[in-house]
Amino acid sequence: MAGTNSQLEPHEYETLCGATRTHREELLVRLSGEAGLRAGEIARLQPADLASDEGGESRGYFMTVREADGGTRMGYLPASVAHRVKQYVRSNSISAEADLIEVTERRIQMIVTDLCERVAEQTGRAVFERVTPSTLRTFFAQQLLVEDGVDARVVAAVGGWEGIDDLLAGLEAPTRAEIAVAFEQLETEDDDSTGRLPLLVDTLEMVVQQVTDADSRESLEHRACEGLTDSYRAAWILEWGPRREQLTVRTHAGETPDRFDGAGETGIVRRSLQIGQPLVAPDDPGPAANEEGRGLLAAVPLVSGDTQYGALVVRAGSRDAFDDPERSTLAMLGRQLGFAIDAIERKQVLLGGAVLAVTFQYSGQSTLVQLADTLACSLVLEGAVAGDDGVLCFVRAAETAPKTALEAAADLPGISDTRLIRSTAAGGVLELNLREDSPLLSLADRGARVSELRVEDGQAMLTCELPPETSVRTLHDDLREQFPSLELHSKQKREATRETLDTRGVLDEELTEKQRAVIQAAYHAGYFEWPRESTAEDLADSMDVSPPTLHNHLRKAQQNLLDSVLEN
Repeated sequence: MAGTNSQLEPHEYETLCGATRTHREELLVRLSGEAGLRAGEIARLQPADLASDEGGESRGYFMTVREADGGTRMGYLPASVAHRVKQYVRSNSISAEADLIEVTERRIQMIVTDLCERVAEQTGRAVFERVTPSTLRTFFAQQLLVEDGVDARVVAAVGGWEGIDDLLAGLEAPTRAEIAVAFEQLETEDDDSTGRLPLLVDTLEMVVQQVTDADSRESLEHRACEGLTDSYRAAWILEWGPRREQLTVRTHAGETPDRFDGAGETGIVRRSLQIGQPLVAPDDPGPAANEEGRGLLAAVPLVSGDTQYGALVVRAGSRDAFDDPERSTLAMLGRQLGFAIDAIERKQVLLGGAVLAVTFQYSGQSTLVQLADTLACSLVLEGAVAGDDGVLCFVRAAETAPKTALEAAADLPGISDTRLIRSTAAGGVLELNLREDSPLLSLADRGARVSELRVEDGQAMLTCELPPETSVRTLHDDLREQFPSLELHSKQKREATRETLDTRGVLDEELTEKQRAVIQAAYHAGYFEWPRESTAEDLADSMDVSPPTLHNHLRKAQQNLLDSVLEN
C-alpha cells in the first residue's frame, strides 16, 4: 500500500523504532504499532494483564485490555514485544498490579509526538510529523490485514474496532496493481523464509536471556552468531577500526570467515551504520569467490540509545530472503544485542576491579558551558542520575545569585526543568534536568560513571570511568561528531579502591536500576538532610514518576541496603 498522508510503510515504522532513545519510548511505539493499543489503553496496562499461551501453539501473550468505557477485550502481544515488556518490568521492579507505563494518556501522546518530530527533523521526511498513536494503530491493522493476510475478524477483535467497516475506514483503498498481486500470490508457494523466521525468533529469545546471563561481550556475540547459523549460511559482528577507515570482524560463524578481513569498502555495512537502519543487498565478494561465498547480505546496526556498537551481518543463500517480517525481526535482534552489550559493559564498570579513567576537554556548544558563560561563574557537577528522558544533574554554581542561575538555566533549550536544592553564601546547588546538547547524555547511554565535571573560563573538564577494554578512540570520534571542540585530555587505567568496589557491588547486587536512580537522586537532592532540602513530591516530579511509586522504590532501596549492611 502506498504510504500517503500519515500512513507508515514498514521501513518508516522501523526508522521510528530505531530512533527511540529509551526502553519506555520504544515500548510506547510497539504497543501501538504491534499490539494495536490506544494511548489510554497503554496507560491502564499492568503486568498482571499479560498471560502466556501455556499449552497452546502461540509464542506470544494474550492480555486483558481495559477500554475507556470500563469494559475489557482480549488483546495479543507478539513474542518480541512480550519479551521487551517483561524485560522492562524486571529492570524497573514493577509489581504485577502497578501501571506498566506510569504516565497519563496525554503524556503518552506527547512522548510519541516528540519522538516523531525528532525523527522528522533527522530524516527530513514530513510523513513523521503527522504520526500519532492512532497512526500506529492503523499501521498495526495494515500490516496484519495487507501484509500478513490475518483474518479481519481477528484484527478487529484484538484492536478494539467495532466491526470490519470501522477497521477498514482508516486504510487506503488498494490500487489496481495491489489487487493483481494479491490474487497472484494465491497461486504462488511460499519460499523458505517461513522456515527461517521461527529460528530467527529463537535466536532473539536467546539474546534476551543472555542480557542477564552472559559474563562477557565476546561470549554473547559468539553465541548470537552461532545461533544465527541455524537460519543463515554465515553471520558476522563488525565494528569500526581506528579512525573509522575500515570495519573489523569481532566474531564470526558459518561460511567464509575471512569475507570482511581487511575490507576498506564494505558497501551496505558501512551505509547501514551511517543511517542507523537495516539494509539488504546481493553479496559480491569478488570474481574469485566460489558459490559458497555468494548470496544475499543483510546488515543491521547494533545500537542502544545513541550508542552504536557495530553491525550484525548475515548471509542467506537464496535471493528471495529478507522479506519485511524477516528484516523487522533482524532489526529487533540488532537493538536487543545493543541493549545486551550495553548492560554487560555497565556491569563491568560497576563490578570490575580496574577502570579506565578518561578526561575530555570541550567548550562552546555544550549546555552547561553556555550556562557558565551566561552567568560568568564556575560550575561543578556534584552528582548525576540517568533517567528515561535525560540526565538529572546536581550542579553547584559559585559566586552567583541562585535566582539568577535558575532564570538563566530555564532559558536554555537543553534544560527542561530547574529547581534550587540549597542556597549558600557563595552561590547554590541547582537541580537541572538535562535533555540535550551535553556529552553527559552520550556517556550516560554508554553506562559511563562521570566522576568529575568542572566548567570555568569557557572550558569544561569532564572525567569519567569506563570498562578497561573500551575503545577510547571510537568513543572520542563519536563524541566529536556531536561536539567538534571536544579533545581527549588524558586516559589512565587504574584499580578501583576496595571501598569503591564494595559500594558499587552493594548498589548493583542489592538494588534494581530504578531503585539505584531514586536513592542517588534523593541523596544529591538533600532528601536525607534535616531539615529536608527536597520532599518526596519534589523528587517524584523531577523523575517523572508518581509519589507512591517513588516512595515504593525508595523504601525498597533503603531496606535492601540496610539488610546488606546489617547482615554483614
